[in-house]
Amino acid sequence: MGQQIQFQITREFHVESIYLVVDVTYTQAATASADGLPNLVQKVQLQISDGARTRNVTDISGPGLLEYDWNVMGGWDRSTQAAYRANTTGTARIIYLIFCSHPQLDDPVGSTLLLPFPRYNSNPVLSVQFATQAQMDSGVTPTFAHSALTAYIIVNRRQVNRANWPTLDWELAEVATPYPSTGNSQLYELQIPGSYTGILLRDYASAASRASIETAGGENKLQLLGTVIRRFRCADMLAENDMSSRPHPATWTNPSALAYLDFISDKTGESSPDLGSVLDANILAASGARLQLLQDITTVGAGTQRKYVTHRVFGNLQSL
Repeated sequence: MGQQIQFQITREFHVESIYLVVDVTYTQAATASADGLPNLVQKVQLQISDGARTRNVTDISGPGLLEYDWNVMGGWDRSTQAAYRANTTGTARIIYLIFCSHPQLDDPVGSTLLLPFPRYNSNPVLSVQFATQAQMDSGVTPTFAHSALTAYIIVNRRQVNRANWPTLDWELAEVATPYPSTGNSQLYELQIPGSYTGILLRDYASAASRASIETAGGENKLQLLGTVIRRFRCADMLAENDMSSRPHPATWTNPSALAYLDFISDKTGESSPDLGSVLDANILAASGARLQLLQDITTVGAGTQRKYVTHRVFGNLQSL
């Protein structure tokens, strides 16, 4: 508990996706952590070095990565689904997916997001930070214990036989923002530049509970230079997200207390052949302005916060 492990990934072929597989044998009298068993993985960072700079392609929590995966691919594998918010004793397997080629984008456009490992000047490193005992128990009487905890990765590679195949930089990141007071139109500014394929809002009523922090009857507005692009309630977005997921047994539990703003496609089983609908923040780069998210938020208690997961693609996307 509390350790960081690193995987050096060799540079054969372009990489389409990476699966982080965590197996745990555990006892848990109650779910003290707001994110339950998936909270075992606190941070997933994939660092690359292309000669010009070193940067994190992913910088996201394990639960945030899982819930992002749910929305971009419409579900999880059966073992991860069984482990989500599990509060019993047993053995669990959780698979955290890092998608390079976006699952909602058809080829060849989707393949422009492959990570070009052969072009890097050193092996990329995947760092995985495991939770401490206190983080699993959220400060209450310890309830979580494990007798075995192992992890390995699966790397899905793709042979690209076209010289100079174009690839775009991208980033998957998560930022937590506390909301210590209730208020309408509370401002959160999104990063520039880049083009957003999606924004995931993850709500925490406290360190030990997930619940919507949106004011009853309140709304959110996403605006660009004062122009409202999207007006929504999180509960309505969650319903739309559910309808765009694949059918599943009634006993499965969809992630709650979250809303995903999808700028590619939010239709059941549909992918996109282009990037024509992404949210373009590049036009603000020269002005100093940012994309603004105005939110009606109620403070539930200590630890009330919203975590923002964003996926950005960089560069000129005009041809795509």
